[in-house]
Amino acid sequence: MNVPQQKRHVVLSVITVGMLLFTGCTSGNSVTVEPMSEYTPKPDLELIQSIRKNKDASKELYEVYRDLTLIDIHNHDAGYPAAVSKWGQYGIDRIVLFGDISEPSAQATDQLAWDQYRKEPAHVYPSFAGFPIYEEEGLSIVKDKLEQGYLNIGEIAAASTYSPVVSKVEWKAKHPNDGYFPQIYGLAAKYRVPILLHIDPPNGPPISDLEKALEQHPDTIIIFGHANAYNDPSHIKNLLAKHPNVYIDFFAGFTAYNPESTNKLQDFIPLMEEYPDRFMLSTDSGYGLTTEQAAKALYETIDLLTPETALKIASQNYERLIELQPPTDTQIKRITALSAKLGKKETYRLNKRMANELIFKLESKS
Repeated sequence: MNVPQQKRHVVLSVITVGMLLFTGCTSGNSVTVEPMSEYTPKPDLELIQSIRKNKDASKELYEVYRDLTLIDIHNHDAGYPAAVSKWGQYGIDRIVLFGDISEPSAQATDQLAWDQYRKEPAHVYPSFAGFPIYEEEGLSIVKDKLEQGYLNIGEIAAASTYSPVVSKVEWKAKHPNDGYFPQIYGLAAKYRVPILLHIDPPNGPPISDLEKALEQHPDTIIIFGHANAYNDPSHIKNLLAKHPNVYIDFFAGFTAYNPESTNKLQDFIPLMEEYPDRFMLSTDSGYGLTTEQAAKALYETIDLLTPETALKIASQNYERLIELQPPTDTQIKRITALSAKLGKKETYRLNKRMANELIFKLESKS
């Protein structure tokens, strides 16, 4: 597999499955899991400054910035077994992985995303999108997936009129506050998991309903998928100014390479600098583009930003959403059972991601 060497993780992530925090033994045969909810971004400011100082104009930007941690927060390649390698060749370290969205077939690709996560947990954040929003069964699916250890919800079709693909999916919602969305937002808040929404058009009634959802669920992190597509920076600014719980998925490839874009990357840079904690980057699996175009546009965006903002948007903003998720009851029970079976008497301090990785390790030894 042609995957770049794993780059330095955040301080928290240094504690891998092989280096779990061990805080001592408990009495008897008990195993304890203590929730860990901390995030300290790695100090990479000197790295990006050095990259820029020594930039070789003859190299592609993805080669120049290869040592910079980069997360693609919107990737549909769960059905492609070599997804990590495909995007890793362009220096993308981790991908938020799912497949089909808001239709029955998505349940199969949700499982494929999990399977890829088990194989390469250092490079994949598993997401899921296969549940009906008009049926109570959908709530059970969402809760079960979150309990299992999925780290993201979406992409979910919250409204679609013009997309040639999303407008036709079976479980599409009429608007972002429709059906069981309110209860789903409640679950997302409870588990501290972000939810990625597809909304088109990115204006008019669908956005009015999005604003209602943001106001009614202030503890829910809602990511507005490819918000820059067919949208003006001023419209995004209005949302950001009014709603602290909305985050922007910036599909850089659309703005940089889609001939239907009426904006350039430079048009969004002032807004990113004004709201550096609320933007994240994505390839959307190169929808309408080549893989190389989708990847290159991420680096073209990074190259236009100040070093501090570039670090946040490239990885830190999304990393924070992952690392602050606590372990679930299901994970804790699984860890307790597996550890006891292996004769361990330990107290683990874990977040949800770390709990998943520990479970994978313990299962391999059982």
